[in-house]
Amino acid sequence: MLAYIGANPQATVAALSFVFAWLAILVARRAGLVDKPNQRKQHDGHVPLAGGLVLFASLVTANLLYDLPPFGVLELGLIGVVFVAGLWDDWRELSASKRLLVQFVCGCLMVVSAKFVLRQVGDLLGFGPIGLAALALPLTALAFAGMANAYNMIDGIDGLAAALGLLPVAALALLAGNAGHPVYPTLMALILPLLVFLLFNLGPDSRWFPKMFLGDSGSNLLGFTVCGLLVYLSQGADRLIPPVTSLWLVAVPLMDMLATMLLRVCEGHHPMRPDRRHLHHLLQDMGAGTAATRYIVLSYAAALAVLGLALMQLPEFVSMYLYLGIFACHCAFVLHSRRSVMVNA
Repeated sequence: MLAYIGANPQATVAALSFVFAWLAILVARRAGLVDKPNQRKQHDGHVPLAGGLVLFASLVTANLLYDLPPFGVLELGLIGVVFVAGLWDDWRELSASKRLLVQFVCGCLMVVSAKFVLRQVGDLLGFGPIGLAALALPLTALAFAGMANAYNMIDGIDGLAAALGLLPVAALALLAGNAGHPVYPTLMALILPLLVFLLFNLGPDSRWFPKMFLGDSGSNLLGFTVCGLLVYLSQGADRLIPPVTSLWLVAVPLMDMLATMLLRVCEGHHPMRPDRRHLHHLLQDMGAGTAATRYIVLSYAAALAVLGLALMQLPEFVSMYLYLGIFACHCAFVLHSRRSVMVNA
């Protein structure tokens, strides 16, 4: 068994992820890095915020062992900064503006390697390819910060953010595996620790599989890393997907973030103010249980991802206009649901 694990990179990463999970839970408990129930967080007991530690340790170790593209020392260091900022937020709290600034600056620096740059976004309007030129750096940085926050915002019920992160990475892995793309091992090095985390997060909460949460460190790291993979694999000659398909693969976290911020502004609140206005919260307030809510949101995300992949056969502007139409419907549903909940409260 040990010989097989040592000779198989995926088995090695999976085994290490289990080890990191147990160690991370121990460290989190000793450091007091636990999530306590409050008005917005409805769960039992003090749960270790260890998921981010598992993901980061697994990703870095896999890269050290197997030198996985496209993440080099610089990129892993920047992912580490985003992780540490989230870890500090978990432990001592960090204002949303400071966390956003850290993510934006790290996004700018990701461009330095020239591997993670949104140079063009395709023929989104039907008038030809759109190059970003001087806007490439700020828009790439905004994409990184936006996705980090999108996954952080949707991390409201067990397994949701991790599963929504697993979805685009798994889709990319299927495409990369079929194409023989060299990024396939990197995608697996993220998929396996995510699966291990979900086993602990959704599992029996026993001695060997105690419950853990992603925490801000895990959700921010996940969103930032997923964004990096989508940018890398949607640009250049070796791209796997057109840029617009990236939007479909992360449709639910992205739409949820934008719709929630719009709803907050419409109700006179700061767009970054934490609350229970997210899609999963609205579904729960409308009577859906936690498991049903998770199933509905994940089914919705999977359907949009499959639709986006199917639309790769059509012109990019068709995909973009349909995406905008669904986003408008999403916003309308959220606004209507919020009003219904307030009326019935």
